[in-house]
Amino acid sequence: MTTLYCAAGQQCWITVIEEFSTRALLLDGCEEGAMRLDSEEPVFAYLWFHKCSHLAGLPVRRALVLGAGAFTAAKCLALDHPEADIDAVDLEPDLEPIGRMFFHLNQQEFSRIRFYGMPAEQFLKTATSSYDFIFDDLFDGFQHVPESARRADHLHSLRVVLSPGGICVKNLIWDPLSANARAACRELQQAWTQIWPNQLMLAMGNPVKGHNVLLLGTTAEDAFVWPLVKEKLASSELPAAIMNGIHAD
Repeated sequence: MTTLYCAAGQQCWITVIEEFSTRALLLDGCEEGAMRLDSEEPVFAYLWFHKCSHLAGLPVRRALVLGAGAFTAAKCLALDHPEADIDAVDLEPDLEPIGRMFFHLNQQEFSRIRFYGMPAEQFLKTATSSYDFIFDDLFDGFQHVPESARRADHLHSLRVVLSPGGICVKNLIWDPLSANARAACRELQQAWTQIWPNQLMLAMGNPVKGHNVLLLGTTAEDAFVWPLVKEKLASSELPAAIMNGIHAD
């Protein structure tokens, strides 16, 4: 393993390491993102669900990523929707130069990605535009589901900035060994159904083991039905190996 960068940021300690064919971003010692050296395909399987942007009933012209990390979701959206403007938000302001130095953010195909180094709550309160697709990936490596990201006012803010017919995706980490994590996930899932009557929950992997849970919500009138969603995701080139591990609720 090689350390490419290790220094204090404005909010946390930033480390970039490289091992074999993967480059990873650590914030305060927790892995918060990673990139393949030979491809822009996601390292972490749940990030393939940027493909949910293809479920929107309208062309994606504006997209929002909360929790920029190593910019994987933002870059994948830029490649899938080259005409879209993409806003990426993260608490650590120094992630933009890190992204440009180590995670390809300086490349031309990602020039429509704009970074905002501020708390997500602050960004949502001051947002002046609506988004056709939102990927909410706010978490930290220890708490999994931060309290600020599961409050009703946060979820309401997501709905306020979502365009009519748009899609919002929220990533959770389910940990069967942590009572706090389980309770946090249940709390957020219950609040999600109140904010998004038209919604769907997707669990990745074995439900009794640690895994990602993706909450989907939309303002569209057509109900989320898993067979139809599955068909649309397959047509968006989401890998079959990942699709086959999904449990829908």
